[in-house]
Amino acid sequence: MSKGKSNYTSQLRYKFPLPIHPIDDLPLLILHNPVSWICYLYKYMKSHNRLQKRIHVEINGDSFPHILVEDQGQMIYLWDNGFFGTGQLSRSEPTWRSRTSIRLGINDDTLQNEQSAKSQVALEKLTERRRQQRLEFKRERDKSEKQLLELRRKGGSIEEEEALLEKEREALREYKANQLLKSVDEEEPNELRMEDENLIDENGRIIKLESLQLMPVEAIFLSYALPVIDIPIPELMERLCGGTVEYETIHKLITRYVAYHHYRSHGWCVRSGIKFGCDYILYKRGPPFQHAEFCIMVMDAEVPRDYTWYSTVARVTGGARKTFVLCYVQRLVSQDKILEAWDRKDFTTIFSSYKVAEVIYKRWVPGKNRD
Repeated sequence: MSKGKSNYTSQLRYKFPLPIHPIDDLPLLILHNPVSWICYLYKYMKSHNRLQKRIHVEINGDSFPHILVEDQGQMIYLWDNGFFGTGQLSRSEPTWRSRTSIRLGINDDTLQNEQSAKSQVALEKLTERRRQQRLEFKRERDKSEKQLLELRRKGGSIEEEEALLEKEREALREYKANQLLKSVDEEEPNELRMEDENLIDENGRIIKLESLQLMPVEAIFLSYALPVIDIPIPELMERLCGGTVEYETIHKLITRYVAYHHYRSHGWCVRSGIKFGCDYILYKRGPPFQHAEFCIMVMDAEVPRDYTWYSTVARVTGGARKTFVLCYVQRLVSQDKILEAWDRKDFTTIFSSYKVAEVIYKRWVPGKNRD
C-alpha cells in the first residue's frame, strides 16, 4: 500500500537497501575490446565496498541488553541505508534533534549534513496531521447528522431530507477536498519552556539525548551477514546470551534471527512488528515509501498452538489490512550439535541448520466468506 508519490530527494536519499554499497565506479566495459577488459578487471580487483570505519555500538545491560548507536552521523547512515534501528525519542527515524531544533528556532550547524527537516515533514508530524484531519472531518460529519436528525424530529418531508442530504454530502466533499489541498505551513518557533532550557548547552546547541536502538537480530545481521558494526559476532552473541548457555536460552534468538535473515536476503525491509502484535513487518522498500504489507509471526515448528491463539493474533493484523504470515522455523540437526557449534563459535553452521517454511493465515468470517 503506497503512501503517495515519493519525490526525487527521497529516491536519492534511500538509494541503497543495505549499508554495504555495490562498486559503482567501474569503467565502461567494451566487450570486443581487450584493453577495456584489462582496465575493467584491474579496477574491479583494486576496488572495495567495505566501510572505511565501522559503526560503533554500545551494549548496555545484562539481563535485557540495549544495543545503541550514539553517533549522529552513523545513526542517519544506518537509517538511510536499510532502515535499521529505531530512534529512542522518535517514532522510527531518529529525528528528535532536528524536530527540537526547529521547534525552538535554533540553527544547529551540527545538523547541516542531514536532510532538512523543513523540506521533508517528519513521520511524527505527518501522522499527527492526518489524525487531526480525520478528527475534524468526523466533527463535520457529526454536525451534518445532527441537522438531519433535527429535521426528522420536526416532521420534515422526504424531499426536504433528500435536499439536506445532498447539501451535506456536497459540503463534506468540499471540506475533504480543502483538507487535501491545504498547504503545510512552516511552524513558527515556540517560546522556551522551563524544561527546554535543559535541552540547550552553553554553545546554544541542542544537547544529544537520542540514540538509535537496534534489535538483537539487526545487530547480528550487521555483524555476521554484513561487516558494518565494530563488535565481532562471537562477542556480540556472548553479550546477548551469556558465556555458558543451554539450548533453551539460545533457541528463541536463533529462530528469530534465521527468520530475519531469510527475509532480508530476499530483499525485504524488515522492521519490528510489536505494534501489530507480531514479530516482524515487511516493507517492499521502506517506511517512507509505502505501508507494510505483511505481518510475520515466527513459529517453532515443534511447538503446537490451538485455534484460539491463531484467531487472537490474526485479529489485529486483519483489522490493519495486512497479510498475516506464519513463519515456521524448523531445526534440522540435534540440540547437541547446535551446542557443539556454539562452543566452536561456528555460527554459519548454526544458522544453516534451520529451514524456513511460510503459511498465509486468513480469518474466516461467515458473513463475508459464504461464496
